Amino acid sequence: MNSVLERILSSGVVSDGTNEITVRHPEFPDRISHVDRSTGELLQRAVREVKPSLSLEVGLAYGVSTLFICEAISGLPQPGRHIVLDPYQHGKWRGLGLRILRDAGFEALLEFHPEPSELFLPRLLAEGRVLDLVFIDGLHRFEQAFVEFYYVNRLLRPGGIVLFDDAARRSVKRVIRHALTYPAYEVYGSTESAAGGPSWLGRLRRMGGRVPALRRILRPDVLERDWELGVLGRCVALRKVAEDQRPTHWDSDF
Repeated sequence: MNSVLERILSSGVVSDGTNEITVRHPEFPDRISHVDRSTGELLQRAVREVKPSLSLEVGLAYGVSTLFICEAISGLPQPGRHIVLDPYQHGKWRGLGLRILRDAGFEALLEFHPEPSELFLPRLLAEGRVLDLVFIDGLHRFEQAFVEFYYVNRLLRPGGIVLFDDAARRSVKRVIRHALTYPAYEVYGSTESAAGGPSWLGRLRRMGGRVPALRRILRPDVLERDWELGVLGRCVALRKVAEDQRPTHWDSDF
């Protein structure tokens, strides 16, 4: 693993060269303001399988997910370009993501744009560029993720993979459910399915089957629908298996 990435994951600290910033909650070590190892491993598995010539990431922040992606890209026989969008990089995030990626030696792989996705993605489509892999981790409002997926669907080639971070949030999960109503998409994987053993959510679902009162309290969409779809976990990845050829009158509940 890249030494910069390993240091951040181990210490929970990022540096701007002068000051150190803690990205791990001091009282709750599991709370981190970047992707965790399981998400990083899913990202790298997708990169190694797809071997993207052009990939895209919405959201940079401290650059940890980008480190995972670029590390996998750099190990490919023909490393591709990785586009990153983040209008807040030089404000809220103080340019730390770009600095960290430069320190890690991945600057040459990057094409950074400090623009909102809703403005950049239509231009990318107009230029006729084709994406092989996309990681959506920007604003997590439903309409924002929905618009991002709308354009990603038009930009992503068949066989490509789109990954959604913070997929446990209801706003993001609704976009994932919507995407899976498209005949052109299937579940590629999730941090839940990659975990190996039963998660706390899996155990909770089984308890709900035995305790009727518990089922009345817990959200049925999580206990049944998301479990059956295979879209539990912090990060969910979908594969585009064909061109999107839905008719003009197509509609589906989600």
